[in-house]
Amino acid sequence: MKINIKNINIKSICATLLISLFLSLIIGCSQQPDAKPQDMAADNNNLVNLLDKVGEAFYSFLDLVAGSMGFIVTKDTPKSEVGKHFEKLAKGLEKASGKLDEVANKATGIDKSDSSKNLIKEAVKEAQEVLGKLKTHLESLKDIGGDSENVGVSVSQKQGVASDGPELKKAYNALKGIVDVAGKEGVSNPKAGEMLLKVGNGTDNKDGAKILATKDAPGAVVADKAAAILSTVNGAEMLESIVKSEEKDIKELAGNASDSTTPLEFAKGGQASQLAHTDKTKAAAVAGGIALRSLVKGGKLAGHNNDDDKVAQLVGISAVNKLLGAVEDIIKKTVKHVLGTAKQKIDDARAPKPAVSEASK
Repeated sequence: MKINIKNINIKSICATLLISLFLSLIIGCSQQPDAKPQDMAADNNNLVNLLDKVGEAFYSFLDLVAGSMGFIVTKDTPKSEVGKHFEKLAKGLEKASGKLDEVANKATGIDKSDSSKNLIKEAVKEAQEVLGKLKTHLESLKDIGGDSENVGVSVSQKQGVASDGPELKKAYNALKGIVDVAGKEGVSNPKAGEMLLKVGNGTDNKDGAKILATKDAPGAVVADKAAAILSTVNGAEMLESIVKSEEKDIKELAGNASDSTTPLEFAKGGQASQLAHTDKTKAAAVAGGIALRSLVKGGKLAGHNNDDDKVAQLVGISAVNKLLGAVEDIIKKTVKHVLGTAKQKIDDARAPKPAVSEASK
């Protein structure tokens, strides 16, 4: 068939070609991905790897201290072993911080945007600073016992011995530092105990404070009363009572105990009658003092006769275990919170950014 060229409209042909070209451009642009599939997959894999590393940091901490968390003191546990326990916790934090270094290193080159990379490194840096502070406080507790004497050691028919002043100061500052770091990271501080030495049923346990006497012998069987005091408080209340004290309280009790007498003063001791002067004294303060006396270098509890000293040691051991449990709990919560926050910040930094339109430029 012959085509009559004269009947063809050149303008119509040009218009048709232009429309076809325009449509093909639109379709092509709509189908064109923002990045190559393999590049997108690589970025996604890197994001997953980063988040996995943060998770590894937490679990490496848990793995390393699995044998330490829940550390239980017995009558045969030397005070030096408690120091090693704190040292092991510090090493766990160091390992967790090392895992975060891997996160920062992997952040290099995973994204064309420097802002994303910087946000990830900043999140890692913030987490490592917190872990570093906790590690420093724990390391300062490694010599808390200072010797091979057993935890809660007690003497029979004579006065006890006050905890070493400088070591007591170190222990106080370390425990306070741990609680302060936790509080700044949003972890709830332990609640203060309001229980008095005289409990609701009328039982008066004030003579239990005589277990902390350093000027004279307790004069009577006091370990049972001390055990009764300890049964009314938990470790968190003891920890809070200790950290609410002040350095100036690291001194022997000069007068009668009162409702404002602190665990640091009880740990340093005084005359039996003054320590047990009132039933208005806070049970958490006495229990905290027993824990510190039992744990810190040089400290010995006071016992009476007929194996009262052995019961006194068991009271000291129980007090230490309660305090250690509270310290471990707040450290674990803080580490979990810090690494969880870092993970969220890294996730946010790697989230897809909204496209910027030409009109908004």
